[in-house]
Amino acid sequence: MTFDPRDFPYPLNVFLHVLTREEGAVAALHYGLFASKEESIGAAQDRSTALLIGRLPPPPASLLEVGIGLGSTLDRLTRLGYDAEGISPDERQVAAARSLFGPGLRAHAAALETFETTRRFDAIVFQESSQYIDSNALFERTRRLATPGSTVVALDEFALRPVDRPGALHRLDHFLDAADQEGFRLEEEVDLSRAAAPTVDYFLERLPRHRDSLHAELDLTDAQIDALIDSGRVYRDLYASGAYGYRLLRFRAPARG
Repeated sequence: MTFDPRDFPYPLNVFLHVLTREEGAVAALHYGLFASKEESIGAAQDRSTALLIGRLPPPPASLLEVGIGLGSTLDRLTRLGYDAEGISPDERQVAAARSLFGPGLRAHAAALETFETTRRFDAIVFQESSQYIDSNALFERTRRLATPGSTVVALDEFALRPVDRPGALHRLDHFLDAADQEGFRLEEEVDLSRAAAPTVDYFLERLPRHRDSLHAELDLTDAQIDALIDSGRVYRDLYASGAYGYRLLRFRAPARG
């Protein structure tokens, strides 16, 4: 799958550029779940998506994907027979997904907080999108969009203890408290930190070797590239120390909407 990185904002354009150069094509931008360091990132990303899908009710359940990324998971869900649609606040990502998977892909340029529909969904999934949404707003809005007793799955990274730095991840305990306040019952929590962490190393190892092409093709400065490398090193240390972690969380929505 080929995307033009120049159509995306920094730093997504950088990750797309590196993946395209390294892998020849890009199917997804989310973390992979690696079985070994030698495994390809594509196989690791497929494992992540398969894990998420394995927690869903069977098709043809109605499903909303919040944060479609490049559209590959939404397309996969649709082909599996789900009555699926997705949303993203980034119009460029929606346009890219439709250009790749066709205009029939039910993708809408909307944030969860402003998405309006008369539909209610049997499953709602967040594949690395929950971290960009206020936790209380996420569960309040999800409760309104969910059918009674529906399945909600979040596959994402969280701060596992207080982290005093700008842009720190959502706290996992705050996320779980927000779910509880809206009546969502946590049915499963899986710690995937060890399997997800090699994704950070993947980009840290490859960013320096693509410095020249990042200058030439994306017009990036050394400062922008160095900032990403420095940020990646901090991320790696936060994962290694246990301050950051990666979780699969499966909730049951309230029996009444």
